Amino acid sequence: MGHNVNVVSLTRSGEVLYTGDIVNSYPKDHLEGKIFEISFSTRSGNPYFAYYYCEAYYLAVVAPGSDPTFGPRETEDFRSAVSQSIVGFLVNYLKSSCQIDASGDIISFSHNSAHTNVLTYVETLNGWYPIQHSDAEDEDASKRKAGDINRGHLNITNVLAIDGISPSE
Repeated sequence: MGHNVNVVSLTRSGEVLYTGDIVNSYPKDHLEGKIFEISFSTRSGNPYFAYYYCEAYYLAVVAPGSDPTFGPRETEDFRSAVSQSIVGFLVNYLKSSCQIDASGDIISFSHNSAHTNVLTYVETLNGWYPIQHSDAEDEDASKRKAGDINRGHLNITNVLAIDGISPSE
């Protein structure tokens, strides 16, 4: 649809399956709050989650009218097109890198709201995780949650989407 979309992370059951090249270039203190989450429901258990970044779409969602290519109809069409494209990426990645054939396992998808996750580096887990963070929380919530995980006070599965889409509050 003419917009640059980057898959930044794929997860399932709290495990990071894929981290995109763009993420690996971030300094470890970078907090990326402009990601969107797609939950891919499965027949076999917990859903897969894909996290992606698209600057134009993010701006259109948080500041409607800021991008003339995104009206209400175009925004919905974009979400559907991106979800369909990313499920193809997910299936191909799982098959080639994890030897998992998810082509018949994935049955539907749902898309989250803006401001429900912040991609954060968790030092003790040596990886980037989409930490749940809503607008109702203060600006340091993701950093604080990562610190609590690093100190052993919080389990990563308490702040990641595991069973369903991340809550918006």
